[in-house]
Amino acid sequence: MPEKFQTLLLIALGLLLFIVRMWRKAQETTRQEAQERPLPKTVTSSAKPTRAPAPNFEELLQQMMEQNQPKKTPSEVTPAGRAIPLEAAKPARSLEVTEPAARSLEVAATQRHARSQELDAGPARRAAGLPRAAVAHGQEDYWSRQGATAAPSATAANVAARLRNPADVRTAFILAEVLQRRF
Repeated sequence: MPEKFQTLLLIALGLLLFIVRMWRKAQETTRQEAQERPLPKTVTSSAKPTRAPAPNFEELLQQMMEQNQPKKTPSEVTPAGRAIPLEAAKPARSLEVTEPAARSLEVAATQRHARSQELDAGPARRAAGLPRAAVAHGQEDYWSRQGATAAPSATAANVAARLRNPADVRTAFILAEVLQRRF
């Protein structure tokens, strides 16, 4: 029994010590916050604020002129007395592309030269020299070129073998009629 009592007493003492330390830490934190941020002074009921007289036009004009003047930022200090560095905020990151407005690629009318519609325009360009849209450029590699050159010889041998069989000749004739319509 004394061992259990001793164990319970140690647990209770540890719990009490923990509670006391937390209470002291809370008090210290409250005191530190009060130093950093003093509470605003409360107005007592006996000292009611008096209403300031309404400003006249000249005073209002003077206030507006002072507001328009560039402000001198007072050097703020931390609770420790160090000056707070002045920093400019970084601009927000945007994924929007902000480019100048698109301009026309046409030559301005003042720079164009008048050209007669009756004169020869020069030689016409042949479309055979222009790139084809149907060709997927960049897809030609070594293996696709090798397959393209080997395929015609295999096809020619295959066609020659089929033409020796009368049933295949009949099929070829029907396919030729179907694929080469005259109307």
